[in-house]
Amino acid sequence: MFLVNWTRFFTLILALVCLVNSAEAEDLSDMPDRLRLGVVVASDENARQRVEPFRLALEEIADLPVDLFLLDTLGEAVEGIANGRIDYVRLSPSAYAAAHRLCECVEPLVTAGPDDFPARFYAILVGKRGAEKTSLEDLKGTRLAVGNKHAVAAFRVPLANLAADGIDARSHFQTLVEVQNPVEGIRALLDGRVQATLAWSSLAGEAKNGFTAGTLNDYYVSGGKGFKDLEIVWRSPPIPYSAHSINKGMPDALKRRLRAGLMDMRREAPDAYLAIEPDLPGGFEPVVHADYRPVLRTFEDDLAVLLDPADRR
Repeated sequence: MFLVNWTRFFTLILALVCLVNSAEAEDLSDMPDRLRLGVVVASDENARQRVEPFRLALEEIADLPVDLFLLDTLGEAVEGIANGRIDYVRLSPSAYAAAHRLCECVEPLVTAGPDDFPARFYAILVGKRGAEKTSLEDLKGTRLAVGNKHAVAAFRVPLANLAADGIDARSHFQTLVEVQNPVEGIRALLDGRVQATLAWSSLAGEAKNGFTAGTLNDYYVSGGKGFKDLEIVWRSPPIPYSAHSINKGMPDALKRRLRAGLMDMRREAPDAYLAIEPDLPGGFEPVVHADYRPVLRTFEDDLAVLLDPADRR
């Protein structure tokens, strides 16, 4: 018969509890005196009043005083968290990747979504539907509509991630045709000026309606002709919509506290949630650094010439 040595068992449990408590105590001892929150406001003159509910909710979640720093641009936000002037900031996926490129000192906590579907979107390559499903190989040597070289979803992300899939867009396609916007790319595809175009989509909801958001949905809602002739040929890995980011050096206990509180915010403090995410009302989801890989790729040195032939660094 197997006999349990209860004394040894309880001694082990007690040791483990003490170890966990000791680690948590050490983590808590590293807590900052206050948290510096940066918010990009652009030209919003009422920004301080608008984001106050979020600042107050963050104070309650962190159990720390929260100081608000108003920033004019995403570029200023990237510099602010990279140089340590702020501790927490909401960034776009591309701005998060830029901050990581500068210092590798940022860590994402949560992202927000537009609805109750997963809070992710995709860069997509769209072609015209044929008798059989179109492949990237079928499109070799054709004309591809793209956005300008700074467009994230209509240029940088798809070109970088196609390259990761082994497709150099500049040599695979006969030419890259710059269009004013992704919807114009759809029109160019349907009227024969190009044979494929770059766009973006949530890829959530009903495909027959162009999904819940994105270029296909915009074109469908506009009543554009030929919608049923469109076909998605390629998609990027999923990309979070935003990146609520914190200085990587902050204590893990604070990161866990913030992530848990943010994920409950839409339910428990909807006014605070909408104060920081008015355009993405679907709530927060947890994210990690690897979730931003599709955008992080756009900052890799070996892709610089592909994304901008003038860049010869």
